[in-house]
Amino acid sequence: MSRTVLRYFFDFLDEQEKWLNSMAKCGYRLKKCGIMTYTFDECKPNEYEYTIEFVGDRAYSKAKDYRRYLEDMGFRTFTKNINWNLSYGKIRWRPYAKGMGHISTSPGGFNKELLILEKKKDGKPFELYTDVSDKLNAYKSVKRTYVWAVLMMFGLSAVTFIPNVSSLSPAMTWVLRAVILFFSILFVIPMVKYFSLVNQLKEESKTFD
Repeated sequence: MSRTVLRYFFDFLDEQEKWLNSMAKCGYRLKKCGIMTYTFDECKPNEYEYTIEFVGDRAYSKAKDYRRYLEDMGFRTFTKNINWNLSYGKIRWRPYAKGMGHISTSPGGFNKELLILEKKKDGKPFELYTDVSDKLNAYKSVKRTYVWAVLMMFGLSAVTFIPNVSSLSPAMTWVLRAVILFFSILFVIPMVKYFSLVNQLKEESKTFD
C-alpha cells in the first residue's frame, strides 16, 4: 500500500535525511518525489536507509554523470528540488553554483538540486564522504546556497520600502514584509547551522594537516 506525504524542508539536507530515515525505520520505503510530496511503499521496518547529496552547484551533465556513477555503485537514486518554482521550459540563474552550474533549465537540472540515495541497511555508516576536505567542500556549497537565499529575501524586503513600486496598501505592504521576514528566518536558521558545521570541519581539517 502506498502513502503520500506533503512536506517541505527549509533544511533541505540534514533534516530531510533524518525524516526519510525515520520513515524507513517505521516501514516506509521511498517510491517517488514531487515538488512538495513524497510517496512511500510499505516495507520491513529498518530495511532501507537514505542519505542526501547536494548537486545544485554542478552543471546538469556533471550531476547526471554523478548520478549514473552512484547507481552503478548499487544505490537507488531520486532527484529532488530545493525550491517551489513550478515553471517549465525556462532558464534560471543559480548564483550559488560553479561554472556551467550557474545556468539551469527545465527540463534539465532545474528542480533537481538534490540527489536522494537509498541502500539496504547493512550496519555500515551511509556516508559518501570519508575525507574531511571533501565533506567540507560539500557543506561549503550548501552554506553558499543559504547565503544567497537569505540575501534574496532581504532584497525583496528592501524593494517594499521603495516608494511607488507596489500598488499595495500600507497595511498590506506591512503584511508582505512580515511574510518575507518569516521566511527569511526559516532560511537563516539552517544557514547558521551550516556556517557552524563548516567552521567545525575547518578545525578538523587543520588537525589532519
